[in-house]
Amino acid sequence: MLEDDITVKSCKLIIHADDFGLSEKVNQGIVKAHCNGIVTSTSLMATGAAFESAIELSRSTPTLDTGIHLTLTEEEPASKRDDIPTLLDNDQCFHDHAITFIKRYMVRKISLDEVKQELDAQICKILDYGVSVSHLDSHQHIHMLPGIRKVVGELAKKYAIPAIRYPKESMMLYMLKEEGGLNRLAQLLGLNTFCTIARTSGTQQPDRFFGFFYGGSLTKERLWKILQQLDPGATNEIMCHPGMYDDTCKYNHWGYHWQNELDALTDQKIKNHIDSSGIKLISYADI
Repeated sequence: MLEDDITVKSCKLIIHADDFGLSEKVNQGIVKAHCNGIVTSTSLMATGAAFESAIELSRSTPTLDTGIHLTLTEEEPASKRDDIPTLLDNDQCFHDHAITFIKRYMVRKISLDEVKQELDAQICKILDYGVSVSHLDSHQHIHMLPGIRKVVGELAKKYAIPAIRYPKESMMLYMLKEEGGLNRLAQLLGLNTFCTIARTSGTQQPDRFFGFFYGGSLTKERLWKILQQLDPGATNEIMCHPGMYDDTCKYNHWGYHWQNELDALTDQKIKNHIDSSGIKLISYADI
């Protein structure tokens, strides 16, 4: 049950929906979370199966700020397959998970030149559709790997994209009370290590990031907890994954609860709190 009283903290807040273009139901959920809820920004997957419909929805929803969700896992590439052999598995798709990719990357089985070529192709594909791109982030935060973050920074400069997500999330006491929290905390600390090592100069980014720990499982109660942790006077980002219920989705093995996240992001009590507090909703385009 949501608490009736919450400390009002004057700050700016980006509420960002990942995976625009992943599927039709995810696309619909993101637009609904923006039009009827509190989502302000999203990022588009150039290699997503529902990319074309995401483009159409983006054009018909100009208030939804859009970035690029760079992708090097699970999907099909934007480049010619013969040009990026180290990025592909035996099925000629990207490797199936970030862990697989990272293991190969750490033993130098991933070519940085191929990474740059593929990410450049993804950016160009989206820009060619006339999308005004405010920022870059990535699927499973692959862009924060040392070396790859430098490539992404170079591409941001090349295409005059001003902001790149910095997904370093502070550890909170409430995380220890969650079922399975220790395993997720270990992943969070691993990501934070990459964030600390990677070079991040030269682009803009929010001051504070939330959402990795609850990735794919952001309920109303969990969103309420995060809202209590926002940094006063700073620009905060909450990452989320809204979508419409779809029992045939080929990504159900992720264990994501897209509909629950959509319900949280359109919850009237949460909307009323943001409207009456010192929280100012902004997008990546505003920083």
